[in-house]
Amino acid sequence: MRFLMTCMQFPTEPGRSYMTTELAQALVAAGHEVEVLLIDWDASPAETDGPCPDWNGVRVVRCTPRLVEGFGGLLRHASKFVLTGRHAGRLAREHFDLAGFDAFLAWTPALAFAPFAGAARRAGIPRRCLFIWDFFPDHHREIGRIPGGPPYWLARAWEQRLMDEFNVLLCTLPQNAEYLRRRFQVRPAQAVRVTPIWSDVAPVPEADRSAVRRRHGLPEHRPIVVFGGQLVEGRGFEQMLAAAAVGRDAGSPLTFLFVGDGRLAPMLQARARDNVLWRPAMPREAYLELLGACEAGMVATVPGVTSFTIPSKTLDYLRAGLPVVAAVEPGSDFAALLERYGVGRAVPFGDARGFFDAAQALAAGPCVRAAAQVCLNEAFHVRHAVAAVVGGAECGEARAAWATTPMRPRAATERRR
Repeated sequence: MRFLMTCMQFPTEPGRSYMTTELAQALVAAGHEVEVLLIDWDASPAETDGPCPDWNGVRVVRCTPRLVEGFGGLLRHASKFVLTGRHAGRLAREHFDLAGFDAFLAWTPALAFAPFAGAARRAGIPRRCLFIWDFFPDHHREIGRIPGGPPYWLARAWEQRLMDEFNVLLCTLPQNAEYLRRRFQVRPAQAVRVTPIWSDVAPVPEADRSAVRRRHGLPEHRPIVVFGGQLVEGRGFEQMLAAAAVGRDAGSPLTFLFVGDGRLAPMLQARARDNVLWRPAMPREAYLELLGACEAGMVATVPGVTSFTIPSKTLDYLRAGLPVVAAVEPGSDFAALLERYGVGRAVPFGDARGFFDAAQALAAGPCVRAAAQVCLNEAFHVRHAVAAVVGGAECGEARAAWATTPMRPRAATERRR
């Protein structure tokens, strides 16, 4: 099959990857052809767009954004969606033979490539798949990124119309498939599938933990729970820091480590004392090695939202063999999955004591490296995404991983390193 993919992230630099590049490589490895229209959302409008050097057998065409400056943030953001989408449509007509593709893959928000979606349908591309990782604009309004009222109503009506151009809608969780049917209009001809996020699932090679800790200036004999990623709003740092305070007051040796850069990095750096540590972002291989020198990983989703998410950093933690303490939405399928495979615990939002207790228990508990690999392979392998976009039956394997089953017991012989 020939696939045309449009996305906002497709890193091709050595040592970098993203779910879009991993899916493209998996499709190529399976014998398919892949071409990509990269809508480079964060690039400067002055940067060059057009064809890029082929990347690992994948043809890439870059589209830089277009927008109107000088009239306030609302107009700037609105114009960026409209004008960039029109620009993407023009580049698509110039550089791709749309009628020659068997499948079109895209990610929300569909507004970012609005004219392109209709063009794919009119060109007769038979399989048009939309990955819905965030429900735009509902999620963005709930976390304060776009205002309510007319701007939200217009964005939602437009996004709904664009969703109608696709015949396969792919949600990350069973609960999100239900949310889609409940909150949006789904036509009878549209198939709704569950395809969780994916990653390289190869285990991180084990390294000398003491040497890694010394290299990063970490305490050699204290248990460490780690958060790694963008240090920005909506990551649950208030709850994590409150849990650290609970541990400090109790005299616990448990140490809370934050790794990364972002708007909140100065705040976390200023709070880094006693049992709280901060380290700046580092190359990915060094970061994965650092994870392997810790005892557990931390995640939190945004409270007050009505859909459900899978924090992508979870997959790195599992690759490193770490159990995960998660502050997530009540009743989340993601939380149930962690507990079912025996690789994590969920706690309510705002429960600092519960977060600390869970983190301490996981850090002192048995090794979950083997269980983490089973979880990754059964629930988060890229083959599930390949099966979903190709249209095969294997995506049923992913659905089975999210079905309600008894919790997997840890192997009695496993012990923490």
